[in-house]
Amino acid sequence: MDNQFSLSRLLVSNGTFCFTNGIILTLAAKPLADFLDTLPIVMSILGIGLIFYGAFVTYMATRLIITKGFTLFTILADSAWVLLSILLLVLPTFNFTAGAKWAIGITAICVDTFATLQFLEWRKM
Repeated sequence: MDNQFSLSRLLVSNGTFCFTNGIILTLAAKPLADFLDTLPIVMSILGIGLIFYGAFVTYMATRLIITKGFTLFTILADSAWVLLSILLLVLPTFNFTAGAKWAIGITAICVDTFATLQFLEWRKM
């Protein structure tokens, strides 16, 4: 399978994942904020950011040529998300419930999977 085609499908999946999660965070800001013990505005801001990021990644992934620089950008952005998620889970400042920790951890694993697969495609470029 062509590297650009594989990378495009992977990035579209990543963008769709981010966009969808952004919609969920935005529309369910209050219950999610209660679940994570934070403010609804935090969920809304995070959700709106994910909507824009997901739309941007999806748009860039559907272009004729996907650049090595853009691919590296998505790898670094996804890796930063994973690192920040780990910090949320281990720093004593945050006192999440077990359910919230699971949600953060599972999301981080999904994002890390995207980062890893994108990295493998990036190396082939």
